[in-house]
Amino acid sequence: MKYTPFNFMCSMILILSTFMVLSSSNWLFLWAGMELNLLSFIPLIMLTNSNQETEASIKYFLAQALGSSVMLMSSLSLWFNNSSPMNYMSALLFMSLLLKIGMAPCHLWYPSVMTSISWVSCLLLSTWQKLAPLSVIAFIMTNTFTNILLMLAALNALIGGAVGMNQVHLRTIMAYSSITHMGWMMSLAAMNKMIPTLLYFFAYSLLITPIFMIFNKFSTSTSLDMNKLMSKAPILQLMIPLLLLSLGGLPPLSGFIPKWMTIEILAYNNPYILVMLIAGAMMNLYFYLNITFNMILSPSLIESPMFKFNYIPMKFLIPVSSTLLFSLPIFMLM
Repeated sequence: MKYTPFNFMCSMILILSTFMVLSSSNWLFLWAGMELNLLSFIPLIMLTNSNQETEASIKYFLAQALGSSVMLMSSLSLWFNNSSPMNYMSALLFMSLLLKIGMAPCHLWYPSVMTSISWVSCLLLSTWQKLAPLSVIAFIMTNTFTNILLMLAALNALIGGAVGMNQVHLRTIMAYSSITHMGWMMSLAAMNKMIPTLLYFFAYSLLITPIFMIFNKFSTSTSLDMNKLMSKAPILQLMIPLLLLSLGGLPPLSGFIPKWMTIEILAYNNPYILVMLIAGAMMNLYFYLNITFNMILSPSLIESPMFKFNYIPMKFLIPVSSTLLFSLPIFMLM
């Protein structure tokens, strides 16, 4: 991303608008904050002015504008007539937030936009842009919508896992992976677990940030590019597999901790929903393992003279190993 005064201004508005949403107690200010967030993010998508980024920005604008319109209409209707806690307007309000966050069944725009933008924009779209709508869903969650939201969470986990297994483009894979993780977060929000929801979100954000930054650094787009990446930087032959498997929730990697937290919360009250969430996570782990095996067992990499584990310096191996074993003491306390 090029650092220009205009980009800096858009980045500041992006940050401030999100905090405006998080701190607002009025639906009008909340809506205004989301609109500022939308208008400041679109210029960050169109950094190179390519046709793909222009098309992606239009898709993003149309999806967000539709979500904002429905959210404003439904919130105003609820404000004028709040006699019934469960009505069509409440359902429309939730659907508008699902559309803005890119969750099933309103998710079709999300993988399409992710495929056409840069990795830095993908990172923002997968993390920061989800924070405001996710927090709003968690804050307005009531017991009336618990079962509906749990079913939507399971649907997201299954769709993200099943469709992601058939993808080759890394941006599309990460998009459907994000949909699966959003299903896990939404299951926590449905149980009125605000703090665990945000903890899962921040853990997910910390895991995908180095992955997206590496892909951006080496202009990685497909699995074939991953093989070339390993040839260029053999130090990544340990780092990328660990990050991907941790993102997939493989124990004892630290990425399993938020999933273990969710399993403990849902195990007794909603076992069937939990089974569907785990099924989606297993499908996610499958395509992460597929990427990892194709990357490590690449013939060009195996035949390379640099394919040696002693090539990795100890100053890198020690902190990575510490991260790998980070969750073991936590498992022992459970």
